Amino acid sequence: MNLTPHGPGFSFLDSFAASLPEKRGHGTKWLDPAMPFFADHFPGQPLMPGVLLVECGAQAAGALWGALRGEPEPVPFALAQVVQFKLLQPVLPGQTLTIDAALENELGSLAQFAVALTVGEREVARGRIVLGMMPESPRPSATERPS
Repeated sequence: MNLTPHGPGFSFLDSFAASLPEKRGHGTKWLDPAMPFFADHFPGQPLMPGVLLVECGAQAAGALWGALRGEPEPVPFALAQVVQFKLLQPVLPGQTLTIDAALENELGSLAQFAVALTVGEREVARGRIVLGMMPESPRPSATERPS
């Protein structure tokens, strides 16, 4: 079962569990050294790009929001705002990230979450992000698609 609506090359959750009464969630992601971005960021001294750490937090927050809403399948929420985000330590290939997300506020089609990422007992990043519901858009039929 997919935990996010992303394809396998852009899914940053291997596991996720939500605690609905506390409006919190806990996920993990093992960082396979073969992930393509490690080859070029930076050659010989690879580390996970900060923007992907933000994405890890956003995906965990999206999984939590979907669970809180009772969604049976992963929902494609969009990252609407990075309120604040601090990168505290480098994250390296072969490490396992733990991603904690907590719903702070929900207002209609937007929700704000606190996220914290750790490797072992060491906090590597934390911040606040806002997700938005994506509007429904009709998909073009086979005859409307460009060839």
